[in-house]
Amino acid sequence: MSDCPVRNVISRFTGKWSMLVLCVLAENEATRFNAIGKAIPDISPKVLTDTLKHLEADGLVSRKLYAEIPPRVEYSLTELGRSLMPVFGELISWAVTNFDKIVRR
Repeated sequence: MSDCPVRNVISRFTGKWSMLVLCVLAENEATRFNAIGKAIPDISPKVLTDTLKHLEADGLVSRKLYAEIPPRVEYSLTELGRSLMPVFGELISWAVTNFDKIVRR
């Protein structure tokens, strides 16, 4: 249901790549597209572009275009995106602790 806050909000950042992109951005103040791609080498440029657009539309990521030649674009977490990172930190810790238990099943 689109009016369910849990389902609606969680679906926006629990895709295959969104959490990884957010974590890469959390490690840096501002990050260029190619640097994100290097940090997540198995993501295609098209999927990275789509993921960044969705995260920007949801207010988790900001995109800053510099009027230079060639143009430079940097991505960073918004205040809303930064507020999500402690939650991800807990989830990451849980995943590391329980990885073997889950994978063995």
